[in-house]
Amino acid sequence: MKIHTSLAIAIAGIALLAAHTSPPLALAQGFQVADINTTAVVYGDFLGSPSGALLGGQLYFGVADGVEGQLWQSNGTAAGTLPITVPTPGSSTDVALATAAGSFVFFEFSDPAAGRELWRTDGTAAGTLRLADIWPGPQSSQIEEIAALGAIVLFTANDGTNGLELWRSDGTPGGTTLIKNIAPGAPGSDARELTVAGSTLFFVADDGSNGLELWKSDGTPGGTVQVKNIGPGATDGNPYELTALGSSVFFGASDGTSGYELWKSNGTEAGTVMVEDLNATGDANVERLAALGSILLFVADDGVLGSELHRSDGSEAGTFLVEEIAAGPGGISVADDGSAVVGGTLVFNLDDGANGPEPWRSDGTPGGTSLLADLEPGGGGSSPADFRTVGTRVLFTATTAATGFELFATDGTAPGTLLLEDIQPGGQGSNLELIGVVGARLVMAANPSPDDRELWVSDGTPAGTLPLLDPTAAAQTSSLPEELYDLFGTLIFRADDGVHGREPWVSEGTAASTDLVLDIKPGAPGSDPKEFTIAGTRLFFSANGTEGQELWKKTIGGAVLVEDINSGTGGSQPYALSDVDGTLYFGAFTPASGSELWRSQGAAADTEIVAEMGAGSASGFPSGIRDSGSFGGGILFSGETAATGQELFTSTGATGNFQLVSNFAAGAASSFPEVLLVNGFVAFVSAHTNATGREPWMSVDVGVTYTEVALGDLSPGNNDSDPSDFTVAGGTTFFLAENPTNGRELWKTGGSAATTVLVKDIFPGAASSQFSAPAAFDGKLFFAACEPATGCELWTSDGTSAGTQLFKDIFPGVRSGDPRYFKVVGDDLFFRACDEAAGCELWVTDGTPQRTRRAADLRPGARSSKPGGDGSQDPGGRLVVSGDYLFFAADDGSGEELHAIGLLLFDDGFESNNTSAWSATSP
Repeated sequence: MKIHTSLAIAIAGIALLAAHTSPPLALAQGFQVADINTTAVVYGDFLGSPSGALLGGQLYFGVADGVEGQLWQSNGTAAGTLPITVPTPGSSTDVALATAAGSFVFFEFSDPAAGRELWRTDGTAAGTLRLADIWPGPQSSQIEEIAALGAIVLFTANDGTNGLELWRSDGTPGGTTLIKNIAPGAPGSDARELTVAGSTLFFVADDGSNGLELWKSDGTPGGTVQVKNIGPGATDGNPYELTALGSSVFFGASDGTSGYELWKSNGTEAGTVMVEDLNATGDANVERLAALGSILLFVADDGVLGSELHRSDGSEAGTFLVEEIAAGPGGISVADDGSAVVGGTLVFNLDDGANGPEPWRSDGTPGGTSLLADLEPGGGGSSPADFRTVGTRVLFTATTAATGFELFATDGTAPGTLLLEDIQPGGQGSNLELIGVVGARLVMAANPSPDDRELWVSDGTPAGTLPLLDPTAAAQTSSLPEELYDLFGTLIFRADDGVHGREPWVSEGTAASTDLVLDIKPGAPGSDPKEFTIAGTRLFFSANGTEGQELWKKTIGGAVLVEDINSGTGGSQPYALSDVDGTLYFGAFTPASGSELWRSQGAAADTEIVAEMGAGSASGFPSGIRDSGSFGGGILFSGETAATGQELFTSTGATGNFQLVSNFAAGAASSFPEVLLVNGFVAFVSAHTNATGREPWMSVDVGVTYTEVALGDLSPGNNDSDPSDFTVAGGTTFFLAENPTNGRELWKTGGSAATTVLVKDIFPGAASSQFSAPAAFDGKLFFAACEPATGCELWTSDGTSAGTQLFKDIFPGVRSGDPRYFKVVGDDLFFRACDEAAGCELWVTDGTPQRTRRAADLRPGARSSKPGGDGSQDPGGRLVVSGDYLFFAADDGSGEELHAIGLLLFDDGFESNNTSAWSATSP
């Protein structure tokens, strides 16, 4: 390992090191450069917590704070509320569809290697794992429903081959399997409406012959069968709103004759019958089915009174109207917002046409059916939802003008229906998410203030509705540094300080040197500067000022507009800024010329159009503009003419000069080429033809003309192999491409179709290894790749299959280290990666696995600082060397701000304060 500074100065010892202007050794641990935004919240104290599952007196649920998702458990007390583990550090996805069965809580979660798949936990870190990568690779298996059947769960999933079908899991990887391929082929059976009644799972599926019908399963292939073909032949019976009542299931369905009516089933064909034809002249459209003791409450239209509340005990005689709540044929509306039972009474959301949607109660009798409270007087209603039984009360959310969206409760009587707590005082509301009930307490997420989100609990009383825990103790006052760029030893970037919006900033690695360049566009949005590019001695960028998006340059005292190319406020939208021999070339738009190739040396007088490829206002649409070096006339780009379509061109920069390089798609048919790499007199290009699809090509500058070389039809026929990420490492030209057999994997080329070959199918079969972030380092290619045994980890290749191998399993096992944002700094490679101990932090390697280690833990503990941020900017602008520092965005818990690490690495004691173990040598 070596010290890297802006000057290669030999250092004889620690005394000389201390005298050098490089950063102090302590800064090699990483530090926040400046807290640019100290007050204004950019994206709030976000905390997402969907419903959880109860197991063994503990409520298990997910917490996503905008930085990463975590699995939590709670017994309803502050001391008993804590995270279990971070299933995949850095993932900001939610734990969803939590369901308890046997000794486990099953849930859906996402990791980089496998996408959203089925996981389980037993409440310990070691017992929290992904059960299967059902759809191999990063593609999610589209789990939509999970239901517990005894000690196992049944769920719907798509493995990419059989479509959406019914699966099962006993909580072990080996016991997570497809139960039955009900409808062979990619569409699948579209299994849905998983509902357990007694010891049977009822569901709806289409076997490809009988349409959508009622099925059942006991969790075995033989026990998974169609119950009855309700709709004749292939016509859908279309059962819906399956609702368990004892060991039977009730639902709405149509037999093709009676319309949509109330049905029931005990799991046998003979026992699957229409309960009653409530509407003899049409559809009863039964809906909002809810079990209440031994009866079913539901809404149906009898053809006379409109939609009204009915009840059924499963017999024709016992199925009848409860009460005509809304006089006339208009009827009532019951929202699909859940219901709950307390004291033998069902509490639910009902709109009687006069009061709007409000909380109602019913015990199945006219006298026991009534409005509980008109919480928001008038026709708008309070829209109560998410009803949960807690002890002797039902808790629910509702919205009033006075309180906003808050927590209410009822004991089933009008006097006992009340607001529990105006958690965020006033009409804004606390944005409640009800997570689950544990013991006699409801756990929920709430906003006591606009920028603070916490976990709260309620026992159903005002005094017992109070804060539980704050997993995100600080609001995210992030400045979101992006587009980092080195300006001759000074960092320039865009950031939002909460006052000026997104504007250009500079820094030399200290808070004092971190400053706003210019407030180009006053106000909250800011000018959103982008594409910082040095051409000659000037730094150019595109920014949205009062003139619209135009070309700007940095000056000693700030920044100035170079030229209002499209005069007025419309903006010329400069893009693809590129330096060629000290002159800036870029694409820009004017109404007279369309989008064409422009150039500038920093003054309005020398900012001019190079060539109009499209006549008049027609556009040439130049893109991918770059310095081509020895290849072509110096400026290489993709452009469009009427004669050639979108093809590859070169220009000397002289006014009016442009020359066709390669017309990959003959005539005026566009190949839409993308230049992926220029190496000497050769340009590697991705181009599309009707015959081969998008494939890799090579264009060779042979002097007067150019020669096109097809590097192979890697995805045979007109399918796209979509080549990308061409990188030369150790004399080998690598790239990424895909085909139906191998998925998206690592390839190499020697400059011909015969020498263009797959290096290795890292994730065997049609699934892709999710290859990403290639970097040439230490004579090899370093990159991230995923495969089933290790997840997404750090790999390397020397160009051979045997030499393409896992370099280091940073997060051991199937969980992913998820390396990304590689940056070569002298003799070291920096990158972001994740492990269980520290989450996603900054890592470094000198090219040996044993010396691949965490460079800094900016957010101590298992939470992630996510160096490099999560913005949409190009990965190349996420880790940037400027002066004596490596700069990057990171979140130390107070928000995403500018961080840095001094470019000093140590042979020993790298992550300790044992300074006697530190040593350093110069390059």
